[in-house]
Amino acid sequence: MFSFFGRKSKKLDEIIDLSVVGTDLHSHLIPGVDDGSQSFEESISLLKQLKELGYKKVITTPHIYYDSYLDGYDVLYNKLEELRSLAKENVIDIEIILGGEFLLDDDISDRVKKNQIISFGDNYLLFEFPMQTEPMGYEEWLFDLQLAGYNLIMAHPERYSFLNKDIKKYSALKDRGILFQINIASFSGYYGERIQKIAESMAAENMIDLIGSDCHGQRHIEALKKSLDNPVFKKLINSGRLLNHKL
Repeated sequence: MFSFFGRKSKKLDEIIDLSVVGTDLHSHLIPGVDDGSQSFEESISLLKQLKELGYKKVITTPHIYYDSYLDGYDVLYNKLEELRSLAKENVIDIEIILGGEFLLDDDISDRVKKNQIISFGDNYLLFEFPMQTEPMGYEEWLFDLQLAGYNLIMAHPERYSFLNKDIKKYSALKDRGILFQINIASFSGYYGERIQKIAESMAAENMIDLIGSDCHGQRHIEALKKSLDNPVFKKLINSGRLLNHKL
């Protein structure tokens, strides 16, 4: 399906204004809860830079793994309110919404039964796979989530080795109605040349529904900025196909 070997990209004449996208779907800006931002000061700095890039809204999505937050999500919501307050104090006019990046494993079914899913917008749920290992029976988990009424978004499908080694699996997931969110930094080579080629090929095949910064820290802001020089990314932004503005 994909051709991973194409021409080298030329530089853009203009920097892309991400206001056309509107919403950053994927980030880790709730401080001190995962491998993302570690302080409110860091989160405010990252929010300021995302605003300067044109974003009007961020849906921040802390990792939610097996056995995490079993007593509820109060810590996340409390920190969200403090972050919103600090953003207002610092005159950063950006909407901040809480979601989650849920690891797809045995735990997910129990969370659905206990109403412990953090969705956003039109009942969207962002999920991730283990990076290297294909989880057994994941098709059943996806079916159960969709049956429960969730609109599923897969985080950074370009990065899962068990998928990008067998490209037909991308089509199978799309046929199930799964939306694909690509990391913007993938277009800069931040995760390696192979991942960049996969992201570019997915863009060429019209398989990308959403983009996200997956911002954990300043390193991702810098990688995002480098991606703005990629003409494939510019074409994707200007295609009108991205759904970020609807979130």
